[in-house]
Amino acid sequence: MKHTILLAGALAVFAAMPAAHAAAYEITQVYFEPDTQPKNTVFKGTFDYDAATKTVSNLQGVLSEAMTGSTTAPGPSGDYGMTWLTLGNQLASWYDAALGGTFAAAFRNTDTHTFTTMTGGDGWSPGTGLGMYYGVPGPNPGNAYALIFVPDDPLVVLTQTQIDKLAYADCAPGGMMGATCMTGTSIAGYGMIGTMSGYPLSQTITAVAAVPEPETWGMLLAGLGLVGFAARTRRKR
Repeated sequence: MKHTILLAGALAVFAAMPAAHAAAYEITQVYFEPDTQPKNTVFKGTFDYDAATKTVSNLQGVLSEAMTGSTTAPGPSGDYGMTWLTLGNQLASWYDAALGGTFAAAFRNTDTHTFTTMTGGDGWSPGTGLGMYYGVPGPNPGNAYALIFVPDDPLVVLTQTQIDKLAYADCAPGGMMGATCMTGTSIAGYGMIGTMSGYPLSQTITAVAAVPEPETWGMLLAGLGLVGFAARTRRKR
């Protein structure tokens, strides 16, 4: 009987623990590049998603430069030896109720300065700056980014309308043509195709593992402590 009471108490503690909302995911985007075949621009990354608040955090990954590498030898990794840029700074995120999901962008630099602002714009949004790098004709900061879209249910397949709103920009020296950045956008999503006719082709998201929140670990340790205390008290009696 005492064992039953002890077990019931432990289960009650665990049942009262708050559920962890944030979960980790992996993401792969492909942008079709007709002028650099068989190489496409690819973004591979990871992020955390909180289903309760519909927010994306810790987005980071690598972006391939389709203008680099070989056009004939796939190489050991099958990427034709393309250069990969590290995008380690998530600097933008917002929720789009009409599309039913959250946008987030990871950048190469620690700021969003990507496209020229001579024609207006915020310096990074897809379809702005005529595809020319920030600060032209001055030194090129070489920024790059990938814009992802996470549906309310991250594992569902994206609609074509959602895919059309994906975008990337590569203003790093290895992936550009003079002052022009290499970009990937769709006419349906932004009114213009990429600078080398590149456009978003696909995006896949896969779940990795749940990310327990700090309060979850605290309640777990407290519950284990209560169970241990009850067990010791019973033995003394």
